[in-house]
Amino acid sequence: MSLNGAFSDMFASQKRSASRDGSYMGGLGGLFSFGNGGNSSVNYKKSLTLTAVYNAVDQISNDIAKIPFSVNKKVGSNRESQPNHPAHRLVSFAPNGLMTTFIFRKTMGMSLLLRGNALARIVNNSVGQPIETIFINWEKVQDIRKKNGDLLYYIQGYDQPLLSSEVLHFKNFSHDGIVGMGAITYGAQQLGLAIEVQTFSATNFANKGVRQGVISTEKTVDKGKDKIIEGWKKAMGEKSPDRVVVLDDGFKFQPINITPQEMQIIETQAFSIEEIARMFNIAPHKIKSLKQSTNNNIEQQTLDHASDTIQPHITNFEQEYAKKLFTSKELESGYYIRGNMNVLLRADIKSRAQWISAMVYCGVMSRNEARQYEDMNDGPELLNEFLTPTNEWTEKQIANQINPPKDGN
Repeated sequence: MSLNGAFSDMFASQKRSASRDGSYMGGLGGLFSFGNGGNSSVNYKKSLTLTAVYNAVDQISNDIAKIPFSVNKKVGSNRESQPNHPAHRLVSFAPNGLMTTFIFRKTMGMSLLLRGNALARIVNNSVGQPIETIFINWEKVQDIRKKNGDLLYYIQGYDQPLLSSEVLHFKNFSHDGIVGMGAITYGAQQLGLAIEVQTFSATNFANKGVRQGVISTEKTVDKGKDKIIEGWKKAMGEKSPDRVVVLDDGFKFQPINITPQEMQIIETQAFSIEEIARMFNIAPHKIKSLKQSTNNNIEQQTLDHASDTIQPHITNFEQEYAKKLFTSKELESGYYIRGNMNVLLRADIKSRAQWISAMVYCGVMSRNEARQYEDMNDGPELLNEFLTPTNEWTEKQIANQINPPKDGN
């Protein structure tokens, strides 16, 4: 929270008690934000019964959570870490007394993916410095209204609304930039179909493929139809795998439901996985669908996952953190939050080794910096020197060779 926000908090009672007009949660905005719009009854909780949705949300939120964040400052052409800044503790290891940063950002990431919004309250000390960020379930957000150029967040359980400077609000896809919308809303129809297919499969499996149908006979049955129906239901309701139904006197059972084979249920489920992957902008192989993956393209897909799926979320977190946890003066003097995306390469030893070697041999990184990257202690002082390729010269070096300086240096 900025000091400007802290000072304006002295006049908060006037701003908070303002009339509640200009709602951003009304109409379509509020409907979409809760992820239960449209004609489908699919909501974010029901969608998690689909393993592809569960795994997509788990994968993306894990990657968001494991990115290390730090407070840094631009000093001339250099970048210096600022571990003593109050915000560093919140973004790097202890957002509050109940959560680690991994759990906090994973929880925020899950809310962002499923609900389109993730909200946390910023708690400040007496001098306006941030000391805690506390997760707020989006279901408790009753309204968001604009007044006097600021946003007021009306939250269940709070006596008064929170100012925009008092919350971290991460949004996903949004039409107004104020309230986000979850992928579940727009994908409700497709997810509904996937859930129906899953339910159909489970029901058919439980009933050994036998569901609705008619019992026919060439004879006329004037009485006892109810007993025939009840007898069939009782026999078919038995859970034993050895159940046997006997139809005598010429009775025949004719199913009227569509069989799994006719519905091509396996292909439908595969299509659903592909649609869910599109919905969450995640490569199918990341949610364990390897149908279109090979050893040749899976590495490129992994890189695409980092740049196209995870990087936008990390940028979102970086900018919201910086906006709410730094003062205006700190922002102007070069303070910023950085999420180190290089951590996603840690699991790929070959790619990590190639990247470090390239950075060292082209002179971008010293050998001691490479050791620090691998969480190793510094080596001898010699390793602080930057290497320069012997077959590559700068323009100045070439000019010195053509026209050597008169002093001989």
